[in-house]
Amino acid sequence: MQKADVSVIAVASSHGIMHAYLVLLPALIPLLKGDMGNYWTLGLLTSLVFLFYGWGSFPVGFLADRVSKKLLISASMAMCGISAVIVSLSHSLPITALAFILLGIGASLYHPPGYASMALLSHRIRGRYMGIQGLGGDLGMAISFFTTTAIGSFFGWRNAFLAWGLLGMLMAVVDMQTIIDETIQTGPSVARLNYLDTLRRMFTTDHLRNLLLVSVIVVCSGALWNGVSAFILAYINEVKGVSILIAGGLSTFKYTIGAFGNVLGGELSDRLGRRKILLFGFGLFTVSLLALTISPGNLILMFLMVGILGFS
Repeated sequence: MQKADVSVIAVASSHGIMHAYLVLLPALIPLLKGDMGNYWTLGLLTSLVFLFYGWGSFPVGFLADRVSKKLLISASMAMCGISAVIVSLSHSLPITALAFILLGIGASLYHPPGYASMALLSHRIRGRYMGIQGLGGDLGMAISFFTTTAIGSFFGWRNAFLAWGLLGMLMAVVDMQTIIDETIQTGPSVARLNYLDTLRRMFTTDHLRNLLLVSVIVVCSGALWNGVSAFILAYINEVKGVSILIAGGLSTFKYTIGAFGNVLGGELSDRLGRRKILLFGFGLFTVSLLALTISPGNLILMFLMVGILGFS
């Protein structure tokens, strides 16, 4: 296997592990209620993670153009791993909250350099590489939901955080050894752009309309994704009356289907255009989410609804 192929696998795997950390708390919500409080407290802790995860990506985007992408991805894995270990050892809510803030910051380090690494591989089949990137992310969440609920159910939620924490620190070492920093040739005028120049270009008349439109789409899709991923397991467990292990299996099934939906979406976007696939995905997601909420707790029907939700 060529070094470039190993690098792609490492970047995609790191994407999966990073997203696995984002669902650790949601996967363990039914087991955490006694130790960390009610759904309100757990929801606030989840929001802390996503707050720093989201806003942290903005400055990291500038950093990823100037600092080694391999270094940033490795740092993401290390910070996420360390924060998970802290959560596993903490018996104080403030310390736990600080650990989740660290987790959000660590996760924010991944996307700009990770997506840039994939995007720089090819202009012609960029959708394919984005599909591979998405495959890694969804498989990470799929594996995390099932393994985390299983470890948490049999060995306690602290050991679930500890196991994933050690895996993240190991992946940081692997990334430093395997990821190749991709570069792209730019003209002198682009190379000299500083932060303010970049911001001015983003907010010029030519770019402003697209920037606002994409921002609205990303905010709405983020709200959908974060809300569903944060509480889908607890919702299936408590509202639909399914055991926590089966709920974890359903969540795993959702993201496994979603992983392959990423690959198909990437291939089709290269052939049919991004807009058609984007509209189809959002539309099907919305309909399937509504169907999930109004459908009875029949297990076969649940698998069908969750599968469509994950694919879209």
